[in-house]
Amino acid sequence: MKKKKNLEAEEQNIENEEPELDRKSEIGGDSETDDDLDDGEEPESDDESDDSGDSGLDDDLDDSEDSELADNSEPGGASEVEETPARQKRPYEDYVIEDPEDMDDAPDTGDMFDDEELYGDDDYFAEEKAKTRKGRRRSRHGGISGGVLALLWAVFLILVGVYVYVFFINDKLFTENITGRDNTVRLEIPDGANYRLCTIDEINQLVNNYLLARTKADQTTLQRLVTDPSEFDDMKSIEIAAEYITAYNKTTCYIANGYTADSYIVYELSNLMIKDVNSEPLDIRSLYVTKQSDGSYKINNSALSDKESSYINTINSSGDIQAIYEHVKENNDYLLRTDETFRKFQNMYN
Repeated sequence: MKKKKNLEAEEQNIENEEPELDRKSEIGGDSETDDDLDDGEEPESDDESDDSGDSGLDDDLDDSEDSELADNSEPGGASEVEETPARQKRPYEDYVIEDPEDMDDAPDTGDMFDDEELYGDDDYFAEEKAKTRKGRRRSRHGGISGGVLALLWAVFLILVGVYVYVFFINDKLFTENITGRDNTVRLEIPDGANYRLCTIDEINQLVNNYLLARTKADQTTLQRLVTDPSEFDDMKSIEIAAEYITAYNKTTCYIANGYTADSYIVYELSNLMIKDVNSEPLDIRSLYVTKQSDGSYKINNSALSDKESSYINTINSSGDIQAIYEHVKENNDYLLRTDETFRKFQNMYN
């Protein structure tokens, strides 16, 4: 637009200059006309003035073209013009409003920033807005909703309530069900206990032979292993027990010092194998073992003195020994609750 105005100004200047050229040609043309008429030549002043006017316009155009060629020419001065890709411009980028009064004549720039060459098609901004809305929806729904959060809090409070009730209010809810499940015969002996694990092989072998003879109702062996054989003159009770108790497994002996230096109170722990019973309940027996004159050990089932009986009762009633009996009782009570076969056996045997 600015170039167009410049060209129009130049054309106006040229038109103003043409009358002056005509006047100059007329002033100097009288003598030339007379001479030319004398020589028989036609006057050419008008043509020359026209040519000079045209040449002025042509010179201006040539100058503008030369300047553009000079701008596009290479530094070495070559006349060949190198074509360069045109820079994309915003619409009306070169438009300059010089006079505020010309604002009414300014072009409409409403679509200035919607140029497809710069931003693509008209769906560009629509797609961007859609992405923005999608991102907002994602951020809105990315967190935990109020309903889910309330549900999680409710579950958490329920779990806390159950925990407090089980472990603080009613701590026996689960402990009663699992107490006694352990039927091990290997005990953890507390420090300072009045008993110890038996390491005397002769005593361990004596107890194992005695229990085996009971499962077989072997009267001869039983009478040989005790100090008073008459106890087994009547084998009826032993024979009934042998019909159900088939084995004493994992027999382990613990001993406490007896009344005399060569005597021991033996506490044997075994797992009973009972006919038609699925579990293996604990069994405990207390035996008084004394050393004989020949150096062998026998189970002393003879009558004891009052002092010996009082001493043995004192050891049996001690807290350490009662803990062993409690361990066995808890296991039997647990099996009575959980093992129907063991419960039937107990009801029948008693």
